[in-house]
Amino acid sequence: MIMSILREDMFTCPHCEEKGPLKVWESVNVTQDPDARRRVEDLSLFEWTCPNCGKVCLVLHPCMYHDMDNEFMVWFAPEGEIQEGAQFSQLDRYTLRTTKTPNEFREKINILERGLDDRAVEMTKLILIMQLTRDGADIVDVVFHSIDTKGQFVFVLVHPDGVEQYLRMPPSTYEKLAHDVREYLYTPKRGFQTIDLAWAKESLDLLQGIR
Repeated sequence: MIMSILREDMFTCPHCEEKGPLKVWESVNVTQDPDARRRVEDLSLFEWTCPNCGKVCLVLHPCMYHDMDNEFMVWFAPEGEIQEGAQFSQLDRYTLRTTKTPNEFREKINILERGLDDRAVEMTKLILIMQLTRDGADIVDVVFHSIDTKGQFVFVLVHPDGVEQYLRMPPSTYEKLAHDVREYLYTPKRGFQTIDLAWAKESLDLLQGIR
């Protein structure tokens, strides 16, 4: 079981170059510490306030997110390197994922705590991007947001100027992809896997070749 682990380090302020103690959360167990979920969502888990000038900095560092109730772990690795020993888990039922950016980290948690198959969600996002691109839309990112009261999937479309737009899709696309993923694609149970848009493109091409 991965527990919440906190250690202290030193950080140099990029504004005034003053050094101060930095709290580094190597892992958080949100079942034991529910407030950690909020601190991840608003990124305050990674915030550092300079004791000299008062500037607030976002200091990204590797962190393991452990949800015992929903049986998943998400490894946040800003540099793309997985922690030694994080390639396996004693809990075979767990979904194990890696992410590289804060947005990917938060989105992955949002998907998995809803009990969704993140593989099918990433492929749904890819199909949505392809459709929007064909229609002439200029989109830099698509992020899963929620499921509304009517069961529709809500995504956030991010435009180059930073403007965000909400788009709803019926669940049928996700449900069909979730079925195909379970039937035709193999994702290793052991070890942390990176399931993102790059994985979705490769897997969608594979599915189209199988069908």
